[in-house]
Amino acid sequence: MMFSATLPMTERPKQIQNSTSNLRVLVVDDLRVNFLLIKAMLSRLRAEVYWSSNGYDAVGLIEEGQHFDLILLDYNMPGIDGMETAKRIKNITKRIPVISMSTFTESPAFDRTNAPFDGYLGKPVDSEELFKIIYDKSETLN
Repeated sequence: MMFSATLPMTERPKQIQNSTSNLRVLVVDDLRVNFLLIKAMLSRLRAEVYWSSNGYDAVGLIEEGQHFDLILLDYNMPGIDGMETAKRIKNITKRIPVISMSTFTESPAFDRTNAPFDGYLGKPVDSEELFKIIYDKSETLN
């Protein structure tokens, strides 16, 4: 099943649809405009969307025990990049799916076999692809 912005709310993934709590998504991107676009897309799912502008803060949130069902992580960021941020998050917990958002990870030169990501979204993020990832990961989302 593919999602688009025009699907009714009843077409949400069953695990998310029947959940007593909202889907909690952390968007890690140094550009606030990217966060705002994803937040608008996820409003269709009534998701709680949080923003971290860098990898250090995102890792800190996970270390503090903040609960997220999904992390959408920009690959190219100042400080620690998406690859290093994902590795650090996965060292803390493997339960949260970490999805890379970038044009770089779509390149044939990028070695996905050694990357710590659970999925990939190209930029600009397409809402249909974002919903497909959420649907595909919904079995593991709490």
